Amino acid sequence: MENYIINENTIAILKNKNKTIIIDVDNIRVINKNIKFIIECNCLINGSNLNGRKEFIKKLLNIHYKIPIIINYNIILLQINSIKNNNSLFIILNKIKDYKEINNNLNILCVNNYVFSNNISKNSFEKLIINGIKINNIIKYEKNVNFV
Repeated sequence: MENYIINENTIAILKNKNKTIIIDVDNIRVINKNIKFIIECNCLINGSNLNGRKEFIKKLLNIHYKIPIIINYNIILLQINSIKNNNSLFIILNKIKDYKEINNNLNILCVNNYVFSNNISKNSFEKLIINGIKINNIIKYEKNVNFV
């Protein structure tokens, strides 16, 4: 069974039909498992399932779509488009270097200078970043919140 542990070198996770493409700081690999399976396994490794993590964030931030996913204390996935989309994309929050809107697409520059082009609006992307930062601050600074 082929698997992947999301770690500090992971930059993004992309869906490619029933396979998953992992972009690391210095490597690109294809995993023969679907993206939801990879994310679910990583949530379970870190103490909770994907639905539990999503429900926690929904209630905490009162959001209902494109919910940031906490993998662990240092890794938060931003869901750029639906996991049902054939080109689903998740980017690690702290791996985003910059972003710019060009010709109705948003170009997202990551720490390894890899650029993702997506049709998400700049405002929607900024909301994703803000929600990710809120979650990041809560799990780092709130002693009374138990997210596991």
